[in-house]
Amino acid sequence: MIQFFGDTHKGNRKHNEDCVAADNELGLGLVADGMGGYACGEVASALVRETLVDALIHHQGLSEAIVRAHYLIRSESTNDPDKKGMGSTVVAAKSQGNSYEIAWVGDSRAYIWDGQLKQITRDHSYVESLLASGSISLAEAKTHPNRNLITQAVGAAGEEGLEVSVVNGQLAAGQMLLLCSDGLVDEVSDAEIATLLNESAEGPVLVDMLIQAAVAAGGRDNISVVIAQADSVMVDDDVAREPFVVCTTGLDGVSERHPLPAALSTSAYKGAAITTDSETLEIVDNSAGLRANYFCFAIGLAVLVCAVLLWKGV
Repeated sequence: MIQFFGDTHKGNRKHNEDCVAADNELGLGLVADGMGGYACGEVASALVRETLVDALIHHQGLSEAIVRAHYLIRSESTNDPDKKGMGSTVVAAKSQGNSYEIAWVGDSRAYIWDGQLKQITRDHSYVESLLASGSISLAEAKTHPNRNLITQAVGAAGEEGLEVSVVNGQLAAGQMLLLCSDGLVDEVSDAEIATLLNESAEGPVLVDMLIQAAVAAGGRDNISVVIAQADSVMVDDDVAREPFVVCTTGLDGVSERHPLPAALSTSAYKGAAITTDSETLEIVDNSAGLRANYFCFAIGLAVLVCAVLLWKGV
């Protein structure tokens, strides 16, 4: 089983616009980083949290819930001029046993810890798009003046609409997930985070250590951290390390999420884009196989009809 632990801190800001959830009954861990001016950011992030909690209570999916939160925030900001422009990032993890699904929008992040720290989400940000195009290096990205400029948020999206990215996996005993707002990673380097996670402490202690490290480093933003730890129930190591699958959910519907076995031939899939943490694959068009199945079914049906007609004729 996966256990969630989380907390948030206002840092050196006057108030806290972040929200967290660490609900082990629902199997939910969540970090939402609100924006939109005084009081509005915390309204947006709280709306995201409430919507996702309600969705899991009613056995709905993370992606659908995030899209619903998007519309709710847009409605609030449209009907109340004081809330115009508010929005929120979100990174949320849902667990079942030792399996997990992570969905996110914006630049709140998820990492996996297995003796090493690895980022398993990709920021929806201007700098990430520059990295993806090869325009800048990773070192340049860390100090880029527009590194906090995001390309979409819940309640605020570009012309193409909201896209919810999703990643799936399994957590082995000893592994951890880290969900966090940019208030952590802007103050504490990956190497420093890895050193703290290597302390092998309990979840609540690790959460506090990470937050205090960010505060000590300057705490220029709100800081939110959720840790997910696998307990003593083990999963097969090969399964736990299978490649992650990432897809996007648009406003007009939820994309299907495809497992990615290690032996999968990518040529078997064609049509939609699925992004793993290291590459983009072309995915699945099984229409030829479906047409063949329909053809065989049609022939069988025709033979059956002919047999019935001949029998009646006799």
